[in-house]
Amino acid sequence: MIPAKALARQLQNPSGPIGRFLLPRVWNRRNAALNDVTLQSLELRPDDRVLDVGCGGGYLIGRIAQKVTIGWIVGIDRSQPMADFCSRRFKRWINDGRVEIRCCPAEALPYPDGGFSKACTVNTIFYIEDLEKALSELWRVLDEGGTLAVCFTDRECLAPKPFAAHGLRLYETEEVEQRMESSGFHDMRMIRSRDRWREFVCVSGKK
Repeated sequence: MIPAKALARQLQNPSGPIGRFLLPRVWNRRNAALNDVTLQSLELRPDDRVLDVGCGGGYLIGRIAQKVTIGWIVGIDRSQPMADFCSRRFKRWINDGRVEIRCCPAEALPYPDGGFSKACTVNTIFYIEDLEKALSELWRVLDEGGTLAVCFTDRECLAPKPFAAHGLRLYETEEVEQRMESSGFHDMRMIRSRDRWREFVCVSGKK
């Protein structure tokens, strides 16, 4: 059993053998339901250009690639082990130009204005140091009419977890909606759901 503080540190910035081998596989399994709801919210087209912020073990990228067959998919993660894991997993698609993986923070996206038609982030907002800056960046890199989907574990479900007391930033659904609207998003929609581990929310909006 990993101590709560050490687990929180790994969740925020995976490293070492746990970050390289264990966490990507755990996240792919434990966050599958959240990723599936996010996929539904994006309403993808074959030619979409999609940005996945905090791509982790790459489960969502794999699902997106089933629908985005002639577009472009980018996954970023602040953790180099996560980026390395996805780079190995999607090596063929990267070589074909369908997928790009980068290690960078959500607050400083190395992409031009309007470069994407869809963007998403799943269970990462707790670890983003400056959520307003990250949302501003996501708004910037989306083109007009583009969609952002933000999926996250409900605050009431996450707050009692021991690791949540060590540096995680917890949000109410209404707060996330307000911050997205303050960043310029509109036509807000919400899907509330649950899996065997938690209740979660997916908030989406248009640029």
